Amino acid sequence: MILRHQQPTQRLLIVNDLERLAPIARSIYSPGPISGVRSFLAGIAEIPRSETKAIIAAHDPACQNVEAAIRGLRKVAGDDIPLIFCCEPAYEQLAMRTCDAGADDYVIFPPERSTLRKLILGVEAEPPTPRGEARTATTGFEGATTGELLRISNALHNVTRRSPEAMGSLAEMICFAFDARAAEIRIANRVGRFGSETLTDENTVMSEPLGPRAKPIGQIRVGASGRGGYHKNDPERLRHYGLLVFRLLENATRQTHWRRLALTDDLTGLSNRRSLMATLTDKIEVARRIGETLTVLVFDIDDFKRYNDAYGHDAGDEILREVGKLFTACTRKGDVVARYGGDEFVVVFDAESPRAEGSEHPTRVFDIVKRFKKALDNHTFARLGPEATGYLTISGGLASYPDQGAQPEQLLEAADQALLKAKEGGKNRFYVVGGGEVDCGD
Repeated sequence: MILRHQQPTQRLLIVNDLERLAPIARSIYSPGPISGVRSFLAGIAEIPRSETKAIIAAHDPACQNVEAAIRGLRKVAGDDIPLIFCCEPAYEQLAMRTCDAGADDYVIFPPERSTLRKLILGVEAEPPTPRGEARTATTGFEGATTGELLRISNALHNVTRRSPEAMGSLAEMICFAFDARAAEIRIANRVGRFGSETLTDENTVMSEPLGPRAKPIGQIRVGASGRGGYHKNDPERLRHYGLLVFRLLENATRQTHWRRLALTDDLTGLSNRRSLMATLTDKIEVARRIGETLTVLVFDIDDFKRYNDAYGHDAGDEILREVGKLFTACTRKGDVVARYGGDEFVVVFDAESPRAEGSEHPTRVFDIVKRFKKALDNHTFARLGPEATGYLTISGGLASYPDQGAQPEQLLEAADQALLKAKEGGKNRFYVVGGGEVDCGD
């Protein structure tokens, strides 16, 4: 046991998720030094810089090979430093694999202090709470039944995937955990219910706010007990379930946010290159399966650099945003407009027109291109002063699956070559691979 006068000199290193793990670590390791880094790579670089007592490595969903990262941490740390992996319940199978990769053990978030303390310090006893620092509550899930854990897992699965059944599965989890006749979860205008009764203010027996008590995001309500009454500890257990539900929803929101950022162009809000390649791959497979043609358009803004130089980069950014909005407004529901990079855009048109030998590009694609060309000619770019209306032009090239390629890279390269031909032809025009210039007249 670490006594107050035996202040540890070796630091505890936290890798990833500092915000959530640092308070827990302080409650079991204080007054020892604690440091943290925000990535596996930074952790590997940080280990040799100072004597380390133990490492807690949290799961990072952005890391594509967590097991390799754990192997890297273990190689640098050596065999004597405890390496503990921490993750949400949904990633427990991955956590098990990290033990084969070099982790000494794993804990599920939020970790029990007693378990984490034993892994780090090798002791069972709890050190005194430092003055002015509150003890961290235990999880409240000790002794959970198999059925309870299965429902927690099911709720986690639905919430992290933003399933329509998520709210209902959360209510079912609460109902089962407390053997209640009914449970209800309310968040804004969303309600999840489970059980044999409809809950009202009169028949609600227990309730718990979701999130900070000063500004909760919702509420859990529990009806009458199905076993004749509740245990005196059940209100405290409900508080822990409220924390669990809040963290599940918070994590799902965070995952959705980062997923959206990873697939969206920061400037225009359109799909970015990563999203484009995934979409194009999927649409090619659909076109192959149903035997239809898939057309892509690559286009850019003629003399874009001149607008940047003459009116400033803010005006150039505004042009990119407005061009993206204009083309999106001209497309159909299944079409995708993406910013490929710089002033270059790509449009993936939904598969259409059964293919036949000697067939040409779908005429509806040409109609959309003409519609966009007309909208561009009539649009006013407010930042361009005397060149606001009717001056800005674009050039583009079109290519189709399967004639110009069966892979995304092949189609984009073919369309890009058609774009170069349009530029060489005098700009402000569209060329089709194997079909010449598109007539964009009225």
